[in-house]
Amino acid sequence: MSTFTEQLQGVVDAEWARIQQGRFWRLVMEQPVVPGLYRDLMLQVYHYSRHNSMNQAACAFLPAPEGLLRFVYRHAAEELGHERMVVHDLKTLDLLREGDLEQAPLPATEALIGYLYSVSIRYGAIARLGYSFWAEAVYDHIAQPLGKITRDLKLTRQSLTFFGSHAEADAEHIKQVSEAIERFAITPADQARVLQVARTTLFLTGQLVDQVADLHAPR
Repeated sequence: MSTFTEQLQGVVDAEWARIQQGRFWRLVMEQPVVPGLYRDLMLQVYHYSRHNSMNQAACAFLPAPEGLLRFVYRHAAEELGHERMVVHDLKTLDLLREGDLEQAPLPATEALIGYLYSVSIRYGAIARLGYSFWAEAVYDHIAQPLGKITRDLKLTRQSLTFFGSHAEADAEHIKQVSEAIERFAITPADQARVLQVARTTLFLTGQLVDQVADLHAPR
């Protein structure tokens, strides 16, 4: 791991530490998880994940080294259709209601989606690696609440394809993203962009899950 990658990991770990102090984390870890909370969380995952392939591909709007463009095209294709895993998982639990997928995302989800498109067309492929770096390795950070949700709702492997088989595929992606960062994020300006994108996307993700928690806060 390079010095810069270590710095990036430190930023990611610090942002996750803040998320762990938030309303969603406390609700999951301190109260029995109800099916509606999981459903509302996964609907937000559906909304942003169905854009990940497209905002990844949009990075090609700006010039980039050929090796990085190959990475972009490959990862865009591999991300295509992942939102269908969310639909499958909710259907196996009978938690998907008519019209759910047409509902507007929560404000933080909308902001995350829009920010990633903005990063892709304003700053390009190198900057977006700041998002991929933590998103491909998210499972280590969410293992505790995901385990609690799994136990409380008695989820099986069949209903955890997004956070199950998806995670297995991402194991190789983590290595590829780290290699791309070490190869292409060389200049101070590029490294600053990568750090900022990692920090901002994690901030918005923390807002996203806390807004899900707010849907289930006592009135």
